[in-house]
Formats: sequence, C-alpha cells, structure tokens
Amino acid sequence: MAQENSKKKMTTSQLLNLIKKSNDFSEVKEAYHDKTEDPVFCHYLYHLMEKHGVAPKDIIVESGIERSYFYHVQSGKKMPGRNIVLRIAFCMSATYPEASQMLRLAGQGALYPRVRRDAILIYAIEKKLTMQQANDMLLQEKELPLYEKRSKNLSRASRRMPSGEEE
Repeated sequence: MAQENSKKKMTTSQLLNLIKKSNDFSEVKEAYHDKTEDPVFCHYLYHLMEKHGVAPKDIIVESGIERSYFYHVQSGKKMPGRNIVLRIAFCMSATYPEASQMLRLAGQGALYPRVRRDAILIYAIEKKLTMQQANDMLLQEKELPLYEKRSKNLSRASRRMPSGEEE
C-alpha cells in the first residue's frame, strides 16, 4: 500500500499509451491510483471567486444575471449557457485559460481562436476589457453579443436577461 501511494502520477500521454498497449483493462485500472474527483463547474467557480476576490453580489450586479439563477449555478443546481459563463468570467476578470476552463466545465467548449466571435472574446479577455466593452466590440463586429442592450427607461430588474436560457 505504501508503495502504491508513492507512485508518481501518470501524464495524460503516458496513460493513453498504456490504454493503447494494454491487453486487459485491469492493467489500465491500476494506473488510476489518484482518486481525486473530476472538476465540477460550481467548485471551479468558487475557487475563481475566491482567487479574484469577487463576491456573488458583485457578479450578479455587474453581469445582470438574475440573482436566484446565479445562486442555482453557484450551488451546482443549474448549468449555465455559454454567454452566462462568459459574463461571469468578465465580471471576475478571469484570464483566458480560466475562462476556457469555465466553459469546458459547463459543457460549452473552450474559446477557440479560429472562431471569429471567440477570437474577439479572447482579445477582450487578454486586453482586460470589461464585459460592456467586450459586448460593444462584438456588436461593432456584427457578432452575437453577450447580452442585448436595453432601453435606459426599463427598470434594472427588467434589463436582466432571462435566467437560464442562452441569450
């Protein structure tokens, strides 16, 4: 048992090679000595909020995400859509790798530089633009915005995007 705990963790490529070369899956199972859980969106969100010193209320106010919906996302009861994840990422000033990881964990696929809209978003993240600046840039480039701009006459609550649906 002590010898098993002293094993070094395999790299992904080493694990893939083992899978390809193994005659029996039991050989592969032995490689999974690291019993850590798979990453989960809500846990990663908590981690980033703590790292960036951002409170839930700050994200709710800045992103325009409905309060109850955000708390459902934060607790893991709901999985956010792509634009919601990106709005949260911008509100936390997340880095490109952090935003991409958030998207992957939410099942939305990472930002990809060859996709024009994603390239704009990567640029905005790398240049530390605000969510509003990124949204304006998307609109200027005739791409799907992160959120729709509403009339200033609307109340704050009615300016918020629908709670769970992709904008």
